[in-house]
Amino acid sequence: MRLISTMLKMFFPGLLLCGVASTAQPCNPANPPANLTSTYTSGTGALLQWDAVEGSFGVQIRATAPSGATVTRRIVGFEQDQFLVPDALLTPGTYTWKVQAACSPIPPYSVTPISSEDTFTVAAPIVCPADVTDIDGNVYPVVAIGTQCWMGENLKTENYQNGDSIPANLSNLFWSTFTQGALSYPDGDPANKSVYGLLYNWYTVADPRGLCPAGWHVPTDVEWTTLTDYLGGAPVAGGKMKTTGTLDLGTGLWANPNTGATNISGFSGLPAGSRLSSGTYNVLYFYGYFWTST
Repeated sequence: MRLISTMLKMFFPGLLLCGVASTAQPCNPANPPANLTSTYTSGTGALLQWDAVEGSFGVQIRATAPSGATVTRRIVGFEQDQFLVPDALLTPGTYTWKVQAACSPIPPYSVTPISSEDTFTVAAPIVCPADVTDIDGNVYPVVAIGTQCWMGENLKTENYQNGDSIPANLSNLFWSTFTQGALSYPDGDPANKSVYGLLYNWYTVADPRGLCPAGWHVPTDVEWTTLTDYLGGAPVAGGKMKTTGTLDLGTGLWANPNTGATNISGFSGLPAGSRLSSGTYNVLYFYGYFWTST
């Protein structure tokens, strides 16, 4: 037994942990939080940020609402440096806020001076018309998404805003060589117009006579990006922008599986397909393509 014990001591020695002296600095009650910034994002809220006071035990935020009311919020924890105010708690107008830190966790509290002020503004909700009418008399529902108003259906006008007609029914060869505005029915079938709208070539989009209803315009790429950013970014925005259901189940207009479709934005995107530069019709039921003005 003594031999075994000696061997254990030789091959399984005691453990030892080494460390360095703590470099944590004590909280200095003379230093207020600094570098306050705030960013308001519609649909998310206001992100308040500041430099953490090292060694502090928590902070208190004091905000003045547009109504003049004062709101305080205490955050317990070490060196807190940010707080998100949910959009649901905010009203339109300008908010002023400041923050101070606590250097002790129990009464009587030792607190820093209150910081300088920062402000952020909550924009009033956008007011969109209920619908819009094109030059042909087609009426489209309108949906507010973030700070923008969008038509809730694909355009189906066959005339420019000044009343001039847009050439249609072009053969594949003529479509491929035509250098003026032209339109097509999705998959070449006039019956598809009432559901999917119309397909337009670039020359129609860029024509100075105007394609959209009065007061409306073809969105720029920046405006499209504003939309998709509001909906969480390009990887997830598509599902929030397209109608639900599938053709095989008889519940929608998209081919199976219509992955991720929720249409929670109300955009109601449909798979009208496209007409290629060769004139060939392509991917009806599978894809929806939208022009930008740029």
